[in-house]
Amino acid sequence: MKRFKKKYKNLNRYILDVEISGFASSMHEGDILLDIGAGSGHYRRFFSAQKYVAIDRGIEQGNYKGLDLVGDVKELPLKDGSADAVLCAEVLEHVPSPDFLMKEINRVLKNGGRLLLTVPLCLGEHMIPFDYHRFTRYALSGLFEGHGFRVIRIEPRGGYFTLLAYLLARIPDQLVRRPGFFLRVFKNLLRWAFTYLLAPLFVKLDRWDDRKTFTLGFVCEAEKAI
Repeated sequence: MKRFKKKYKNLNRYILDVEISGFASSMHEGDILLDIGAGSGHYRRFFSAQKYVAIDRGIEQGNYKGLDLVGDVKELPLKDGSADAVLCAEVLEHVPSPDFLMKEINRVLKNGGRLLLTVPLCLGEHMIPFDYHRFTRYALSGLFEGHGFRVIRIEPRGGYFTLLAYLLARIPDQLVRRPGFFLRVFKNLLRWAFTYLLAPLFVKLDRWDDRKTFTLGFVCEAEKAI
């Protein structure tokens, strides 16, 4: 039940965690994994068998807690070809010039090194005011190929009904924003109705969406061309 509630309370985060966990399990023990735009390094737990290196500008945490390196994506403080793999989760939309980031990722990756990159599509503005872009799968493909990467996959994070489920699950937080006993009880009732009852039903309908042009975002895997 605890896992079920955690999944549907933030369906987008759950999908990302599953993808990143799978990427970690495909890596070799001792590989160097560079997490670019790592925030507080919250994905570190998935890479216990690897050498996990978290880098960020530190906007989200003023004391740089959880980071191994502090730096800007325009000039990462790493040598050429120093990473076996790169994780870049929900970062590209926050970079004013994505070309700079893609160029730097290519530089720090070893030849044949892999990149797992995720971006949102049908999600609201976040980390305001540092939210600049949304990318289609075609824009992503062009970015990869234009910066020396071979695309392995670009997959949507669910389709129309998964997106609806995510939005339904957020209704309690959108409607009830003030504290108070009665409001808290009302919010819990909404949570059970929308988040734990309706949202799972809509996720099951996603199998009928074979186009998936409406999606939470994309999960992309690519490798540096040799």
